[in-house]
Amino acid sequence: MGVLAKDASGLRFAYAQSWLGSPDAFSVDPLNLPLSPGEKSASKLWGCFEDATPDNWGRKVLLATHRQAPANELEWLLASRGAGAGCLLFSASRHSVTAPVTVPSFSELEQLLELADEIDRGELPSHLDDTLAKLLVYGSSMGGARPKVTVRLGDRQYIAKLSRRDDLFNQPRAEFASLTMAKDAGIPTPGHQLRTVNGRTVLLIERFDRAGEHRRHYLSANALIAPDRMRQGDVEGSVSYLRLAAVIQKISQDAQADWHDLYRRMVFNIAIGNTDDHLKNHGFLHQGRDQYRLAPAFDILPHPDQTAELSLIVGTQGRAATFENALSLCERFGLSKAQAGQVIEEVKAVTLDAARYFQEAGLPPVEADILTAACSRHRI
Repeated sequence: MGVLAKDASGLRFAYAQSWLGSPDAFSVDPLNLPLSPGEKSASKLWGCFEDATPDNWGRKVLLATHRQAPANELEWLLASRGAGAGCLLFSASRHSVTAPVTVPSFSELEQLLELADEIDRGELPSHLDDTLAKLLVYGSSMGGARPKVTVRLGDRQYIAKLSRRDDLFNQPRAEFASLTMAKDAGIPTPGHQLRTVNGRTVLLIERFDRAGEHRRHYLSANALIAPDRMRQGDVEGSVSYLRLAAVIQKISQDAQADWHDLYRRMVFNIAIGNTDDHLKNHGFLHQGRDQYRLAPAFDILPHPDQTAELSLIVGTQGRAATFENALSLCERFGLSKAQAGQVIEEVKAVTLDAARYFQEAGLPPVEADILTAACSRHRI
């Protein structure tokens, strides 16, 4: 596809001539790295490549299981061995790409959980099994700060999300309930199920960037909007649902449908108090050439200990997590006030029953009450 390089002056990327001439060619990022000849340069790694780089948890695992830490962004990409989000693979060779590590089987999850626990506690295992370490590294290369492992179950890949001992509530069960609510509220969600492994709750979420052996290109909203590349004064207004709607207009295969979907997600985040709706928690899946659709919703659950503001700007009242704020600029999502009001009522019809969803997900009454209260706090 292309060559990514780093030297004293910064980072450089150029599409390969063979890729530019391919009938199947598409850009790695249609907004920031359009498909064209010539070399592009930057001082920071482009977001489309950051999406494929291990985040906090993945880096913690790599540092614990490797003798030598990656020295720069390119070495982190090589260390991920193709396990990150999307379809991109990286190699130090111009002629071949190292095959990705085999995805761990669900049957190996119990051993992986034990190793993940030790790493999460900051304990380097004294007898580290090399094969097991490689499996954990592959499974931990997705983004995010919380412990997770990618596993294979049947012909599908799942992200296994784990609980922590210091959690305020059982996060896998809470996220399962939230995803189920979102699905019932008309929001596309990945397949999800709860499993118990060695007495612990594990949430399995199907990887929507994988279909058997096929890999789909994925771009986060953070990569496309690229706030870290803007001047300081320009960032604030860009970290918003309106900016996301503008991105949809430029790259979506069906902008009207994606606008409506994005608006429904924004309303749902308000309804359940999901204040962790930052740009890395929204993304797009490649559909062909340089066209995309919103990826299924993920990383959604109430945050009882947070303020009544979303991470992204909602409307004329800034980040205020209220339905009034959501209505204020609904026309920018292709909706009239009446249509937007109908979306709000449809979402509320589901989230007003939040207590039942948390109970059915198996949360203890005290934890279910905490989460239900968080869902009640953002309905003005």
